Amino acid sequence: MAKSIEKMTPDEILVASKKLFFGGFALLPMLWVYNILYIWPVRNRADLSPRVRHYVLLSGILSVVMFVVFSVWFGIFVNYRLNWGVPGDTLTVVLVKGV
Repeated sequence: MAKSIEKMTPDEILVASKKLFFGGFALLPMLWVYNILYIWPVRNRADLSPRVRHYVLLSGILSVVMFVVFSVWFGIFVNYRLNWGVPGDTLTVVLVKGV
């Protein structure tokens, strides 16, 4: 069974935060949000390294940036897909039912 974040040593918290931060660059930006939510209960511990707070802060900034990027892409795609012709159809996934 996994160890509770409150029972982890500062070094274990640093390793977990670092893994979640760099994992977000593998096109998994939800790991940045998870990093914030996971580290939040212990963010004010006196024995934590400032690097943990640094990773959590960068995770928050990058998750907001990726949310904006994905939202803009979705808006552009929804509004202009039909004008793009074949490339727009190639990017679209259509599940045909009842054929």
